[in-house]
Amino acid sequence: MYRKEFFDQVEFGLIVAVAKLGSHQIQVFKSNKSSRAFRMPGPPHNQTVRFPMSKLERSFDFVLDFFAVVAGVLLVVMMLATVLKVALRAFFNHGILGIDQISGTMMVYITFLGAAWVLRRDGHVSVDIVIGNLRPNVQRIVMFVSSLIGAAVCFVITWFATQAVLLSLQRGILIAAEIEIPRAVNLWVIPLGCLLLGIEFLRRALRFLRGEAVISDTPRLEA
Repeated sequence: MYRKEFFDQVEFGLIVAVAKLGSHQIQVFKSNKSSRAFRMPGPPHNQTVRFPMSKLERSFDFVLDFFAVVAGVLLVVMMLATVLKVALRAFFNHGILGIDQISGTMMVYITFLGAAWVLRRDGHVSVDIVIGNLRPNVQRIVMFVSSLIGAAVCFVITWFATQAVLLSLQRGILIAAEIEIPRAVNLWVIPLGCLLLGIEFLRRALRFLRGEAVISDTPRLEA
């Protein structure tokens, strides 16, 4: 009889100890989860998982934000210059020399300086008729592969555009227009923009691989 009571007490003590240990593990799990997110196999659709951003990624985001601001300022300047040209031609029958040429150069700068920033916000125009009907896991694979292809194309353009800039500088090629400026002034922003865009494509591929990015079912604004 005493032996039975003894074993009952031991069993009760073990149950209490296991319960306390399980509670402690749950608290540790919660604290680890709050400090670092991790991906379980096959995340649900439209559920994102965030990994901590490194200092290099934050610096790259700062560069993209800076060039986006520059592109926005150039857009405003181009708009005001065009309005001023039209007003001068309408009221004084006289325009501004080279304004069309400068506006064209600004359009090139705006396009390539802001392209990577727009991609980071997933704002480029896209046709998702096919991919929208795929399963979430297949969507992630398709977007991962397409991001790698986009990065490869951007890096190829970066290489050839850099060669074109260097060749223009070596030969001193000028643009035959109202204002003769080196052709490299128009070209140098192309390899820079494509390089940033290619890096952002790689980042997007990594986000889809990790499960941090998913294709939303809700409509989105596009640039």
